Amino acid sequence: MFDISARADYGLVIMLELAKNYQKGLVSMNEITEARRLSPAYLTQITKPLKEAGLLLSKEGKTGGYALNKNPEQISVLEVVEALEGEIKLNRHDCSSFCSAFHNCEAKTLWPSIMSEIKIMLAKKTLADLLRDLK
Repeated sequence: MFDISARADYGLVIMLELAKNYQKGLVSMNEITEARRLSPAYLTQITKPLKEAGLLLSKEGKTGGYALNKNPEQISVLEVVEALEGEIKLNRHDCSSFCSAFHNCEAKTLWPSIMSEIKIMLAKKTLADLLRDLK
């Protein structure tokens, strides 16, 4: 079943925190962990794939921290979720492997269409959109 994990949820929260501070410089790990009540170890687990996907910049050390690598208008929810979870799908199983009625099922074409619509919606929604929605 399509499900947004806690990891993706926290990833979006962190990205929104950085979007609020876009172009204001680096946000320290302490600022993020205190604002969002996350452990530094968990923050590192979340930020690593976001950096690998080119969504975050980071600098280590006393003056270090995190910043968005792109304008919040250019980072979609889909990019963040897929950086943390991989390609989103309705379920992780091949329907034909567990459904004996798959070949005669009228709904089998419905689910890919629905998944496509979900992806389109997530791709259209940016971090900047989410910030505007919060106001």
